[in-house]
Amino acid sequence: MGSDYYILQDGEQKGPFTFDELIDLGLEIHTSILSPTANGWQDACDLPEFYPYFESRGIYLPTGDNIASFWWRLLAYAIDYFILSFVMQYILTILASRGIKFNLQSYNALITMPVSQLLELQLISSLTLIVYNSACEASAMKGSIGKRICKLVVVDIDGQGLTYINALLRSVGKAFSVFVLYLGFFSIFFSEHRQALHDYLAKTYVVKRD
Repeated sequence: MGSDYYILQDGEQKGPFTFDELIDLGLEIHTSILSPTANGWQDACDLPEFYPYFESRGIYLPTGDNIASFWWRLLAYAIDYFILSFVMQYILTILASRGIKFNLQSYNALITMPVSQLLELQLISSLTLIVYNSACEASAMKGSIGKRICKLVVVDIDGQGLTYINALLRSVGKAFSVFVLYLGFFSIFFSEHRQALHDYLAKTYVVKRD
């Protein structure tokens, strides 16, 4: 690439730089760049040629072609559901040892369970889901174990990992979507960036990780 890139530092135009020289400078996502292919200043995160550089730094900018499909997200959710079923079994075993028991031996036992116990069971399940997803999404994995296996990450508008508060907000929204018969997930089919209700709440995106 040619020596036609310029950057703004402290309001001062500097350059020209080659592409490799800019990379060596350690660009930030909001570094203002004048590209040889553009007529005006743009943030580095808006220039596709810098996407591989940012991905090498663990920044996965949500673009039109890397947003995860519903089916990849469903597969990741299925893997997480399998993992969480074991976690729930372990939690219920601990509770049973302390005298808090739920009869889950059959479908009939479940549908005849008192409403108060059903609500308690739903609360335990929701809290488990919230803690699991919040911890994973705020970690260096940037997503649950299921998403990690499917090479997906959850990021903000700048392509960066979530803070714990943001991950918690997203996880609470996800637990609510599950509680209301998964209705919050259906917006993935209709939204421009395939965002579920909890993605809208937390302003997050699920993208494919190369």
